[in-house]
Amino acid sequence: MNYLLSIGSSLSFIWYILVAILALLLMVMIHEFGHYVAGKILGFKINEFSVGFGPKIWQKKKKNGELFSLRTIPLGGYCAFDGEDENSNSPTAFNNQKPWKRLIVLFMGAFFNFLSAIIFSYILLVSCGYEQVQVKSISNTSFQYQVENHLEVGDRIYGINGTEFDFVDDQYFNSLLGDYVRTSLDFEEDMWTSAGVDYSTIPLNVERDGKKIVVDGVLQKQMVDGEEVWSFVSTDTKDFQLKTYRHGFVESIGESFTFTCRWAQKICIILGDLFTGQLSIKSLGGPVTTIKVMAETTQQSYSYLLVLLPVIAVNLAVFNLLPIPSLDGARMVFVFIEWIRRKPINRDVEAYIHGFGLLLLLGFVIVVDILQFVL
Repeated sequence: MNYLLSIGSSLSFIWYILVAILALLLMVMIHEFGHYVAGKILGFKINEFSVGFGPKIWQKKKKNGELFSLRTIPLGGYCAFDGEDENSNSPTAFNNQKPWKRLIVLFMGAFFNFLSAIIFSYILLVSCGYEQVQVKSISNTSFQYQVENHLEVGDRIYGINGTEFDFVDDQYFNSLLGDYVRTSLDFEEDMWTSAGVDYSTIPLNVERDGKKIVVDGVLQKQMVDGEEVWSFVSTDTKDFQLKTYRHGFVESIGESFTFTCRWAQKICIILGDLFTGQLSIKSLGGPVTTIKVMAETTQQSYSYLLVLLPVIAVNLAVFNLLPIPSLDGARMVFVFIEWIRRKPINRDVEAYIHGFGLLLLLGFVIVVDILQFVL
């Protein structure tokens, strides 16, 4: 019986891995589709648009010569422009196009990732919401009503003691609650005992009827597995209920843009800490680690996948704009140099730099993946 359960668990995890691979493949395809759309609009000749790497499984050739293919290794893909890595006399070849056109084509991959992150963030905020909570119900028997400035049904709690919940900076409802209990002197001073139970109040930042106010939440101390745990007071499990706040359709439009921009900002800060040595390389992960994390997270709940999608999309957008050889950012640097000099750097030298950079990049992601599994 245990053997059958073990097989079932393994097959289940394999399914989540497949879901994670498809999600990552979607992110990469969105990036390459950005290059493709820009190239088509600006008149670039495109040789192939491929989903995956390695030997071909399926292919279809259009009348204009463009090849669409599906390949065996589902960890990426590419949009191959004519004359991108070789010399060509065709006026529609990549390197024969004007610099501003090439810059747009190179930039649009990251832009499509960023745009998709906004869309995924919008879906997340509308369907699931994130670390903002709303009071669902409070009965008249609840101890909450013995506090003059108490919570009311419908209140949206967006912060504790002036610190707002921030999913991007890992400032969650429960974490801020714990921080306040551990560090606030006011919390100790406001404590009282009733019928042998310790109580205290906690200042909550609340939005009520469109106005932002501060109200008092009442906590009671309970012993759980020998440890003191403070939780919101309730005389019955149905008296006081919190639910995740879901943003409205219109509200989510602006919020999703802000959410995405703040993630991009955080990723830039993390990269800065990495280059200055303030962040260890062990905290990073390559595609294998990304798939593992996505599979484990999705196994807990498919809704968690909605959280990961915008984060991964922003990561791809920012990372591809870095001036690292073989990435779009470095290719854009070479185009800028050509634009300023009015002549390109030797194409063979540029190809060598990008090829060498690609090898280093592949080696780097392999190392960080190994470090994640070994350490």
